[in-house]
Amino acid sequence: MISASSAVKGSVIIMRCVIGLDIGGTNLRIGLVREGILERAAVFSTPETFAEGDEIRALGRLISDFRGKDEADSVSVGFPSPVGPDEKTVLNAPNIIKKDGSHAFSGKNVADPLSSLLGVRVLVNNDANHLLCFDAHTAKAGGVTVGCYIGTGFGAAAMINGRLLQGKNGCAMEAGHIPFYRSDRLCGCGKVGCAECHASGRAAREMLESRYPGKSFAEVFKEHGSDEPVTDLIQAIAITTATLVNLFDPHILFLGGGTLSEDFPKERLKNEILKNTLAPYPREGLDIRFSRHDAYSGVMGAAYNALNTETG
Repeated sequence: MISASSAVKGSVIIMRCVIGLDIGGTNLRIGLVREGILERAAVFSTPETFAEGDEIRALGRLISDFRGKDEADSVSVGFPSPVGPDEKTVLNAPNIIKKDGSHAFSGKNVADPLSSLLGVRVLVNNDANHLLCFDAHTAKAGGVTVGCYIGTGFGAAAMINGRLLQGKNGCAMEAGHIPFYRSDRLCGCGKVGCAECHASGRAAREMLESRYPGKSFAEVFKEHGSDEPVTDLIQAIAITTATLVNLFDPHILFLGGGTLSEDFPKERLKNEILKNTLAPYPREGLDIRFSRHDAYSGVMGAAYNALNTETG
């Protein structure tokens, strides 16, 4: 049986090899994925890589140097940004900042010039979509699958019968920018009152620094778990997540991201999600799974997305 990472040409089996990238505001991770296995990987500083000059050429040089003599038939790149439905254009990447203060890649077709530089097919997608690709692939999930990933912001993705939900403009599942009722907080996107102003790693960090200086998250959750700021944070994440559950009625809900670390009160979050989910359904039997991510899950998800996307 031929695996998902291979193709047939005549009677010869050609194994698929993909270079996957996960570009964040702090780190850029890259890996060579052959036959669905991460063969080798590396991490670079995002600010240093794109500090100045042509960011697409800088990315092309980095990929070319990493690739070396290995052949890859696709390059798949995940950005912390909505990406156009053509999987080519980065719409807005405010966390990738150049020395002159401009946003690298924003509004640019990255795939076509990068493909010309490297001589292979290039796909570009949102990083949360790639995390869901990783989770869905690992769990062999089908039907409707939703992922909520709470990192610096609140990322979300949905997959329906194995296909990512992209939307008309590639902006589907921007859950972090659902309007939060009566909020007056200014979001990094420029809009007032976005959910991730309350439900995100940034909100958690602001809470820690302003209300509990000098303490770790583990100490705060253990010693101050019933305090209003802690309760508000957990409820904000739960309400935003429950909104998606009520909309999509998923077969599986994945929860992940750096904010939901081992210190985070996961059972309490799960109970708050269920409390805010419509009864009897989709609350009853809701399959909630906490993702088992590592540093290269985004890289693997990028590769899985490329392997599941038809060439040409």
